[in-house]
Formats: sequence, C-alpha cells, structure tokens
Amino acid sequence: MISSSLLARQPKSIAIVGNGPVSALDAPKIDEADLVLRFNGARACGAAGQRVDILLLNRARVYMSKRINPVALHRAEEVWVNDTEKNGQVDWLFDRECKACYLGLEATEKARKRLQKYDPFLKSNPTTGAAIVAEFLDSLTDTELHLFGFTHQGRQHTHDWDAEKRWFADLITERALVSHSSSGPLARRNLAGHATYCARFLEKRTKHYVFNRVLHSGEATKRRIFGVDASA
Repeated sequence: MISSSLLARQPKSIAIVGNGPVSALDAPKIDEADLVLRFNGARACGAAGQRVDILLLNRARVYMSKRINPVALHRAEEVWVNDTEKNGQVDWLFDRECKACYLGLEATEKARKRLQKYDPFLKSNPTTGAAIVAEFLDSLTDTELHLFGFTHQGRQHTHDWDAEKRWFADLITERALVSHSSSGPLARRNLAGHATYCARFLEKRTKHYVFNRVLHSGEATKRRIFGVDASA
C-alpha cells in the first residue's frame, strides 16, 4: 500500500492520464475526478485538463524538475517515483515543490504477475502505467479508475506494449477500468493557458538553477538523483 495523504482521503475516482492524445470532449472529465495522476513530463497538463495531484515518475534520475511541464510541477501535491529511494531521489527543487514518495519495486512486480497471462515468458518490464494500475487494483478496490491518453505504444523496446494493451482491454471489458478515448479534435491550451505556461516556465527554470546549481552544487545534485550509481 502506498503511503500517501492523498490516498488516505479515500478517493471515489482517479483519473490516470497518460501522455498520449486526449480529445477535447474527454478533457473536462479529467478534472471531475477526486484525484488526478499524470506521468513523467505531464506535457498535457493545462491542455487536457487543468488539474494534477500526483506526478508519477519512472526514475528520479531521468525526470529532473527541468524536464517537467512547469504548470504540472507547480500544481502537483505529491511526486511518486516508481523505484527505490536508494536508486536516486528527486532533485532539490522537486523536493521543495512536492512531497516525494518512493514506490519501490512492489507495484512493478504486481504488474508483472498480472501480465504473466499475456506475456508468459516475462520478456519485458511493465510500464509505469501498468505498475500503478496493478497497484490501484490491488489496494483501492472501491475506487473507479479512469484512463486517458493511453496508446500502448512507444519507442522503448523493454516494454511489451501488445501484452499490456490486451490486459487493459480485458480490464475495460470487466469494468475494472473506464477508458476515455472519444474521437474528434484534441484538447489544446487556450491563450491564457499559453501565458500561464510561459510564466511558470521562467519561474521553474530559474528556481531549478538556484536550487540545483547555486544552493547545492551540480555534483551534490548528481549524487542525489543518481543514488547508489552516482560514481558510475
């Protein structure tokens, strides 16, 4: 079970927002959920819905704060890392902006067990999306899980996209997941949204430099985010 003050509120619904396209028809439904979770750079935040409560990163060392949508970084209450803390912590600015939570390897192992039916040789690593869905199915049995922006495709060859797609399709058929994939124009930022993005970009990039280069040296930041592999 993930130790999170947000989950302690016992949400009735969670919007799990991938980084794939989201239609303008579906975008407003994201903000209606009790909790909104987005992944990694969360590039659609501010276009496909305005809210984000949780940012879920696959690795702290890959997604430093400067790689995150600055609007999402400003709005998120918590940042979760799908890894152990000893393998790297979020950088100093992230630590100031959001409460950090390290999921360890349990969620990934839960996904691997559920995917065995579809990938019997366990040739691949589950995606972070598959890991969090497996975790929520196990620990939040009374919570509706709504999916947005999941395409089950990508450039990473370490994931079995087809196996995950078939697993998710079965979950949707069983009504364990609700998928939102309406056709039509994609959600986009309006003029005010672009202005907000630009303002937050300047603010967060400045703070990133201050926290990760001035208040703490670049070497100290590197040791923090690379964890036990810092010397490699």
